[in-house]
Amino acid sequence: MARGLRLVTNRRNVAALLKSSGTRRVIERTTRDIEAAANRAAEPDAQFRTDVTEEPKRVRGAVIGDYATSDPEESRRALLRGLEGGRT
Repeated sequence: MARGLRLVTNRRNVAALLKSSGTRRVIERTTRDIEAAANRAAEPDAQFRTDVTEEPKRVRGAVIGDYATSDPEESRRALLRGLEGGRT
């Protein structure tokens, strides 16, 4: 019987990776790409926001929904269309 690969993470190295400037650039670029794709997929007056936050232990990126609509479902659909568009 073949044995599977066992992955053991090193928390110190993972933490260093999450705080590195290269990781921040990748997260920021990817987040902005998703925002652009969401804008392309949405109605012409759609308004998305990008938030990239650097915390002491990590970097986070978020694309925040369509501010042009008060309908949360429409905002969600536009963002999902953007995510789908960002895959290609």
